[in-house]
Amino acid sequence: MHNHHIVFESHGGLTFPLNIIRLTLEQHEGNNSPHHNKQIDDGLKRNLQKNLFNIFTEEGYTIEQIAKALGRTTKYFEKEFRKVPSKAGIYKPKDIVFKLMGGKFYYE
Repeated sequence: MHNHHIVFESHGGLTFPLNIIRLTLEQHEGNNSPHHNKQIDDGLKRNLQKNLFNIFTEEGYTIEQIAKALGRTTKYFEKEFRKVPSKAGIYKPKDIVFKLMGGKFYYE
């Protein structure tokens, strides 16, 4: 089994449980893999984005709340969110999801 980042680290993706799926070698590297099939790749990204918007439904979140929701340490997200806009340490859902999606939104 292979760990696959839905939003690739090379595209600004972060390492947190929702962004990682387990795939067989064929699923990961075959012709119908996210690496070789844009439709599959985009579908995984749209699903992740939808899941993130379903998690972040309130008006704003602290780094601690983001870290807890995504299963990583506060320190990890403090570093990664340094350049993300916030107001008094409160992040809007759209800015959180935009960052987690590698600085891009995915639409149908």
